[in-house]
Amino acid sequence: MRIQITDKPTIKIDTDRTLTTIEHIQSSSLLMPTNSGHLIQGDNAEIMRCLLKQGVKIDLIYIDPPYLTNLDFKTKEGKFAYSDKFSLDTYLTMLYERLILMKQLLSEKGSIYVHVDYRTSAYVRMMMDEIFGEENFRNEIIWAYRSGGASKNFSLARKHDYILFYAKTTQFRTNTLYERQYLHKSFMGSKVDSNRRYYVDTILRDVFEGEINIIENAQVTSHNLRPVLNLSSERIGYPTQKPEGVMFILLKIASNEGDLVADFFCGSGTTAAAAHKLNRNWICVDMGDEAIKTTKERMLNLDSNFTLSNLNK
Repeated sequence: MRIQITDKPTIKIDTDRTLTTIEHIQSSSLLMPTNSGHLIQGDNAEIMRCLLKQGVKIDLIYIDPPYLTNLDFKTKEGKFAYSDKFSLDTYLTMLYERLILMKQLLSEKGSIYVHVDYRTSAYVRMMMDEIFGEENFRNEIIWAYRSGGASKNFSLARKHDYILFYAKTTQFRTNTLYERQYLHKSFMGSKVDSNRRYYVDTILRDVFEGEINIIENAQVTSHNLRPVLNLSSERIGYPTQKPEGVMFILLKIASNEGDLVADFFCGSGTTAAAAHKLNRNWICVDMGDEAIKTTKERMLNLDSNFTLSNLNK
């Protein structure tokens, strides 16, 4: 059954605003990185319009938007990070507009991951079907984690997120070699259910060629690389930070070296860090001062080449 969104907001595609370069940051490494990044502060819808005007085309978008928690989030130092206080209507209108712009930015072979939880997954899935087309739905990825999730109102803990995976067109192809290596039982200890669907509920093992270096660069070992993909060694004090290990898997499945990856709710900069380590070019956007500061410091520590910009006033 197809559900259509009938009360669609009018989406403005063009803008009179432009991006202003603040700083060019160059790697000090003798082995100069072959990839580069662009960190941009400002309203992500306006920034996407600027990118569209420039003719930018993106190969892979990952976003981890607000979850409709009705909370304000702070850094470990107590500084305001971002607000997640929306009515349902305001939230869906905000996200709908931005998903339209993201589709416009994707290349014909591009794809998108949208990371949500139980509060909005049903609504966002319907929006994605409407915007990208049901035929371009690729998968609903479940990220099950072991910590947290307890609630006094529920007998069972809520211990997973949803990552909705869509292509822009039928031209998109996953990185099937990596997908098979990731799922194949002889490599990763995967199991198969009665419908011949693969799943993993054991430690993910870094045993196939090419992954050992990635894991070493990320400072993650086979002892803590689980479905939760432990980020204790990566924590930088920004709320709702996601593990680089999750991003490694997502980027490897849906992009290749040299591709352009974007995150329009970049937060702590995990997408930028993972893209840098996997030799992808990246664009990361956030309006928050703490998010931009955190991501900039993170990429400086990684000795990345990137440009820092904001929207002109």
